[in-house]
Amino acid sequence: MKKTTIIRFLAITTILYFGLNLIVYYRWEYRNNKIEKELLQKYDTNGDGSFSMEESNPELNESQRELSKDTARGLAPFTLIPISLILGLIVTLIYNFLAKSKKTLMY
Repeated sequence: MKKTTIIRFLAITTILYFGLNLIVYYRWEYRNNKIEKELLQKYDTNGDGSFSMEESNPELNESQRELSKDTARGLAPFTLIPISLILGLIVTLIYNFLAKSKKTLMY
């Protein structure tokens, strides 16, 4: 492999990795904000924007527990490494194939 191919592969993989992590982060923030707004509308009986002890009930506690689960987001940086490597390899191979076929068509 050429040095430029390796550098291109690493650049593509790095961009994919950070891009996918950004997608996961913003998706998670959107989900949490949406669920939090739904919880406030449903269980905030006095309309102060927070939950007091008087408003506490088992359904609210279960919903808050569900909201705080972040195992998927916590593991995303690790699980996206192989995905980024595979996608980076595929993109690099396609790019090299197209570049070679373009060179052969020119000659």
